[in-house]
Amino acid sequence: MSRPTSTVSGLVSGIDWDTTIKQLMAIERRRAAIFETRKDENQTKLSLWAQIQAKVASLQGTLEGINQRSEFAVKSASSSDSDVVAVTASAAAAEGAHTVEVLQLATAHRVAAQGWADKNAIGVGDSGGDLVIQVGDETITIADADLSAATTLEQLRNLINSSPENDDFVTASILDDGSGSNRYRLVITSNDTGANHEISITSNPTNLDFATTQIDVAETETGWTGTSSITTAGTYSGSLNKTFTFTVAGSGSQTIGAGEITVDWVDSLGNTGSFVIPNGYGGENISVTEGVELSFGAGDLTGGESFNVDVFNPLLAAAQSARVRMDGIYMSKASNKINDVWAGVTLDLLSAVPGTTVNITVSNDTQGVKSKIQSFINGYNAAMGDLRTFSSYDEENETAAPLLGDGFLSDVRSRLAGSVLNKLAGLPAGALYDSLAVIGIRSSTGGLLTISHSQLDMALDDHFDDVVDLFTQNFSAADSKIFFVSANQSTQSGEYSLVVNYGASGDMTSATINGQSAVVEGKLIRGAEGTSVEGLVLGFTSPGSGPGSINTTMRFSQGAAGELWAETTLLQDSESGPIHLATEGINDSIEALDRQITAWDKRLELVEERYRRQFAQLETFLSQMQSQSNFLSSVLR
Repeated sequence: MSRPTSTVSGLVSGIDWDTTIKQLMAIERRRAAIFETRKDENQTKLSLWAQIQAKVASLQGTLEGINQRSEFAVKSASSSDSDVVAVTASAAAAEGAHTVEVLQLATAHRVAAQGWADKNAIGVGDSGGDLVIQVGDETITIADADLSAATTLEQLRNLINSSPENDDFVTASILDDGSGSNRYRLVITSNDTGANHEISITSNPTNLDFATTQIDVAETETGWTGTSSITTAGTYSGSLNKTFTFTVAGSGSQTIGAGEITVDWVDSLGNTGSFVIPNGYGGENISVTEGVELSFGAGDLTGGESFNVDVFNPLLAAAQSARVRMDGIYMSKASNKINDVWAGVTLDLLSAVPGTTVNITVSNDTQGVKSKIQSFINGYNAAMGDLRTFSSYDEENETAAPLLGDGFLSDVRSRLAGSVLNKLAGLPAGALYDSLAVIGIRSSTGGLLTISHSQLDMALDDHFDDVVDLFTQNFSAADSKIFFVSANQSTQSGEYSLVVNYGASGDMTSATINGQSAVVEGKLIRGAEGTSVEGLVLGFTSPGSGPGSINTTMRFSQGAAGELWAETTLLQDSESGPIHLATEGINDSIEALDRQITAWDKRLELVEERYRRQFAQLETFLSQMQSQSNFLSSVLR
């Protein structure tokens, strides 16, 4: 508040008017102090509601991880040999033991062309026409217009990878095999494993060869002194790409045809052998191994010196499916990840070991579920603990917490407690558990939840699925053509009647839930807004012919975690939730108090100025009286 800056002299009266005014204004300001105190109290309440909001939001976040069966019903899975088969299990998995024998892993088809001298300068040639790559049932065409004799390996690789028809079917790459010449190879790899994704080049206008095995020219090592020319021949029959290293046995210079010359060899895999260039040799081809042949021209070879020959098979990896025996049944799978044999169980085949049986065990992870239940209780107790503290009364010190008697806080407490303590609706007929108390979770003094661990452990050990149903959303319909899709916080647990009408094509024409019209969208049925099934989405499996109708019953339960999750969501509603309404009311009060404080400050400015004006007039009057007194005194002397 701005204050008048004028002062009032007390020279005549001898009174310190400024101090007197300050004392009078302190009395006047008591009302403004009351406003400030109320504002501070409201700020404190606002801060407490922010803490409540945070705790409820934190509880909601915890519940979002456990209100669905797929997240709550933790299953454990183990493999007796995780180097051969790794296993994971979801909530849909059933307890049990299985056997797996991996006979063959699935592999992706990979082919390569012969070596090329350069990857970005020398063209691959073009005889005209399209380059067509077949991958299973899919076709990738590199149009003739995009190819030319000058198209390089890199450009061709890019054309294949960026082709609009290549919908992640293959990946083209360039391999550098490190050889002395023609070291670059175009490699095409199927992006899917299995025999159904084999690659074939059905039309090839380039000079690249993806079909023929190659035996490269002989390359002598550094320091070679021999004068005999070495020529490779034959057709490589092996399946692997590798290098043969040949070493002339003995020592010193040895003349071709002037005696036997032994040549030893070793390949990249460590296989070894030798052959003999016979006495009187005349240049004939000599068979080495796997179709590789060599011939030697007239001249000398030097003992201890070596030369290399690279062999190449364009088939780098065959397109093959995994072959396994699962529970004694032989089957073939396109992928090494198998998730369609046992519901909820995913196998990762890592190694093929025929004759070795891997034992797979799936069990209920009771400790994992118990940990989720403990998180549920911890989050609930954290929120309820704050609500109790913020509305408590200290009888010893006779002090009340800031939110004592707050109706919105009472509403929040009541709704949270009701969502976990009441019996659950919408559970299957004859459900073993219909409340948390039945499995040992009860309310204690102050509204906090406690656990009887022995009772909960027994329930989890003996009736795991029933505990899961108690906590999570679950649904069933008497007619199998109706299935659950989703629900939200507005969907109320309970049993409902459902009527679905469909036309001659089998498509739905209308639907009602408990006699109230539902919204039909294609194959989906949505509960109408403002009804007890708002937010419920059901799926409909068409009977394939019609017209006709289905008249059935269904049930839906949010489960204990779902009910509490729904309640926390509604409590935080930005329009109608009690937390919003409480903070909105407090903010309105603070704004009203600010207006009152501002108005009172302006009034006090006027009051203070009036005091100063009155006391200044009084001083003036006293000064005049003193002057008159002095005049009379001088006249009467």
